Amino acid sequence: MRGSCSLNGNKPSFHPPNCSIIAIRFMNIRPDFDIHNENPHGEDPTQCRLLIEVGACSLIFVLLNVRGMRPVAIRVFQWPQLKTNEPETIVRGILESDPILRGFDASETFLVYNFPESNLIPEKFFGTDMKRPVTDLIYGDLSSDLVLDEKIPWFEFHNVYRVPARIHFLMQEKFQNARFWHFYSLQLKCFKMFTAKEDPSYMKAFFYPDKMLLMVCKSGQLQLIQHFEYLDSKDVLYHLLNCCHQLKMSREELVLELAGMIEKKSALYEDLELYFLNIRFDSMEDSIKMTDELMQFPNHFFSSLLKMTICV
Repeated sequence: MRGSCSLNGNKPSFHPPNCSIIAIRFMNIRPDFDIHNENPHGEDPTQCRLLIEVGACSLIFVLLNVRGMRPVAIRVFQWPQLKTNEPETIVRGILESDPILRGFDASETFLVYNFPESNLIPEKFFGTDMKRPVTDLIYGDLSSDLVLDEKIPWFEFHNVYRVPARIHFLMQEKFQNARFWHFYSLQLKCFKMFTAKEDPSYMKAFFYPDKMLLMVCKSGQLQLIQHFEYLDSKDVLYHLLNCCHQLKMSREELVLELAGMIEKKSALYEDLELYFLNIRFDSMEDSIKMTDELMQFPNHFFSSLLKMTICV
């Protein structure tokens, strides 16, 4: 098992794979986290669910034994920001080289697209003919990538989002029977399923090495869900405090929940404590069995990933 992605100082201690772009093209990329039981391939495929989260700089997957509600394997692949079609090349390399993604035929497969170009449109205003115009208006019309949409369960919204066409066609080719979601849609669904108490002011931050996804709710009503890039803790604090200001949320009442790659013993967390009084870490549900392999890592590192795997 490896674990080399965390926030140990003001700047994320993310170390991309020690290889050139040419080497990456030849599939020479290793997971930053590789958590699995002794024999993943010994699992019964008919009892397993595979969820794959794909973003511009990451591919993360979990193989869950649904009968025992225990993670069989979790792998996190991350790479530096690239241009042109390099992400598609990297994703293809991972799909072709990873032993689970290449050869394990799970009974269910779900694809989760974690790309920032997303608009939530109230259901009463939504129409299929408006998907492309709305996306082009907000994010520009120079892209010919795919525009997809889905109704978010328990919310009166349709999520209209853009996905790189080459990535989508690659994933469809590899996982022909897979169903797909956007990360925002599933996180909102998880919020309704797993957040028993609706705090008056609630903010949840999902941390990756170079970006933060922020979801803000007031008394259970969504106010914001959005990507923010950052370089250090000052950027993170600016975005959080600016959201509080723009949405008129009191920091004294706000509950700030943290998920993903952030450590309690880090400069970022210490800075957050200076400005926010009610901080908690996301936690795993009792319905998930904490294996010995998973217990070696902070609970909140993979809690959002496993919750998505439950609620798809």
